[in-house]
Amino acid sequence: MKLQSIHLKHTYHFSDLKINFDYSNKPITLILGDQASGKTAILKNIYQALTWLPARFKDIRTAGVVMLDQDIMLNRVQSKIDVSIAFPAEIGMLAESQNNQAVDVSSCSWQLYKTLNSSGIGLSQVELRQLESLVGLYSQASKKDPLQGFPMLAYYPSDRFLNEINLLSKNNPSVLQAHAAFELSAITYTTYARFFEWFREICDIENAQTAQLFQKIMQENLPDDQNRSHEDSAQIYYELDLKKSLLQATTQHRSPCLKALKNSLQIVIPELSDLYLEYAPKLQLMVTYNNETLLYQQLSHTLKSWIGLVGDIVRRLCLLNPNTLFPCTEGEGILLIDNIDAHLDAEHTTHILERLHLAFPKIQIIASGTQTELLEHAADYQYFKLEHKTLLDISLNQQQNNFDLIYQQLQHINKAVASEPLPVIETNELTAQQIYQQIQTLNFEQQQELQQLLIEKDNQSSHEPLL
Repeated sequence: MKLQSIHLKHTYHFSDLKINFDYSNKPITLILGDQASGKTAILKNIYQALTWLPARFKDIRTAGVVMLDQDIMLNRVQSKIDVSIAFPAEIGMLAESQNNQAVDVSSCSWQLYKTLNSSGIGLSQVELRQLESLVGLYSQASKKDPLQGFPMLAYYPSDRFLNEINLLSKNNPSVLQAHAAFELSAITYTTYARFFEWFREICDIENAQTAQLFQKIMQENLPDDQNRSHEDSAQIYYELDLKKSLLQATTQHRSPCLKALKNSLQIVIPELSDLYLEYAPKLQLMVTYNNETLLYQQLSHTLKSWIGLVGDIVRRLCLLNPNTLFPCTEGEGILLIDNIDAHLDAEHTTHILERLHLAFPKIQIIASGTQTELLEHAADYQYFKLEHKTLLDISLNQQQNNFDLIYQQLQHINKAVASEPLPVIETNELTAQQIYQQIQTLNFEQQQELQQLLIEKDNQSSHEPLL
């Protein structure tokens, strides 16, 4: 699932704003603008409009996030959001329209309305016929193909922080259900609490599987004769090379969720090589950062927040793609991050979008920010600049091509100028006869002026000392 377009009509301070996305050519969309320019309003309304898809996936009667009365533009009585998405052809096609209008059967659109009545009370209305048909296609496809997952929708507002790390909660079955991958309410901040609960459950499951595998290998390789001496049994264990067998078995049955989590963290944060739970002497979350083992709480606030963000994305993809071994590279969806460059230094700001795309190659990333360092690798980005309540689609490739053309022209001009010989000005000395002839060509006034200049020059030279 990929977002094709979003149209905001009389929403916030946007009277008529339509954004067309080009995921097939540019999977990363970046919106840059000053503070209070409207970046958060755009991302929030995209998220709220898209929540109706997972809501209907949970239950056909469940509602997504509705627009608030204050979302309507000032001095207007109605606000409208029109959203259009594209879905993979593998799950099927929507039924063609009954009228003669041309309809793309591989895309789905729906509309959200908010209207103020005469009493100033807002009334919500939605048009979801195509959306409900799309949910049916996904349900049928998942029954036919167990590897078919559901698309992810994740929105991370600018207020991202860690409140507490809950590692004590365990044996909570709701943490591993697919519906836990979605939030069906308005999000004003995030604390990544669900990620840590999920991480504890996944670690416990992996430890239980490893213990079971170890016990199975031990039982299979026990000697048949129980009357053998302890020395003979120990010799047999050494010959069986239990360490190699256990390593191979653990690798084959290792939880794909933890493997996907660690791989994604290493891509986005190369300095981080491991994240694990330490059970003894007490339960605590540990990391290996720059080849040094540290407590998770000892990391910087920015680093802890980004570990939580990447881990939460992995959690959602694992829940929505439970039967695949590579949920992060095969899972699809839409990722919305507001103010992505908050608290990041210039080095991490330059590479953060590129690394997120490498970690989640099939995810459509839509992010907002303020720093121009985000454009360092923006040749393949869809770049929008938000200013004066207007969204400008800026083609960086076209600008770069124009700069290259101007540079080539300047280089060509410089070479042409350097190859041309400079004109040589010949200085011929005039004889006294030639000077006299030129004086004769002067009129009477010019001759009088020349004579006066000669007299003044003669008077000045007469006062100079000879020695």
